[in-house]
Amino acid sequence: MGIKLVALDMDGTTLQSDITLARETIVTIEKAVSQGIIVVPTTGRVFGELPEEITDIDGVSYAITSNGAQVTDLNRKRTLYENPLTKQDLDTVLKVLRQYDLMIEAYVGGRTIVIEDCMKDLSRFHVPEAYWDFFRETRHTIADPEDYFDFLYSHSVEKFNIFFSHMENRSELKAVLENTTDLTITSAVENNLEINNPTANKWDGLKHLCRHLNIKSTEVMAMGDSNNDYEMLKHAGLAVAMENGIDRVKEISDFITKTNDEHGVAYALEKFILNPKADKRQELAS
Repeated sequence: MGIKLVALDMDGTTLQSDITLARETIVTIEKAVSQGIIVVPTTGRVFGELPEEITDIDGVSYAITSNGAQVTDLNRKRTLYENPLTKQDLDTVLKVLRQYDLMIEAYVGGRTIVIEDCMKDLSRFHVPEAYWDFFRETRHTIADPEDYFDFLYSHSVEKFNIFFSHMENRSELKAVLENTTDLTITSAVENNLEINNPTANKWDGLKHLCRHLNIKSTEVMAMGDSNNDYEMLKHAGLAVAMENGIDRVKEISDFITKTNDEHGVAYALEKFILNPKADKRQELAS
């Protein structure tokens, strides 16, 4: 199998638990790119929150964001594909969300839009502490809740990312949306839900990028750790799960690499991309 494209989830995969990027990982990605591999950050994050350490690597030319709802040509600063929520789905989702005590993050135009009051106490919504500074630096707020919802109704929403003040509401809301809509409902951490267009997921974004680049699914290597990585791992020619990943993604993966804090992405790139012959020789010798 000849791998031409590597899709990398960010949080919990390429990034360490403190949401920094290890130098070893950067260097290994640079080596893969220098060998002609197309490395694509493939994330649930909105476009404006892509780690610069990744996008600044010479040769990283594409990004898949908002769980596949947007595919961007970084060099030309051009959107290749977008798959936002329809107006009907937006109306349905907001009617349900407004019944709960939530922190609603709406991904709009490459930015994350939040009601201002929610940012005052992130612990109330069980946002992991490692993300607090990042949230404060990147979130765009609207003070009045009614102005917030009016804004959403008048814009194209790529995705919702929801945090809960009461954990029991998470399973309840998930069940309501799954039973009454066809929306794509996934998650990346224990206390969030991510809501996308019914056909939006990371594999859908990858599929459109591969079509643009004339690359087959068998020529794709994907790495991830969470529910929102499931579809791309399921369909990629080579699926790599993180040791810190959930069982659901490990069960469908071809290989389980080291954890995100042990440079698992770098380890897998070395094994399958940079030095596969040496790895094969070791297997034959053992």
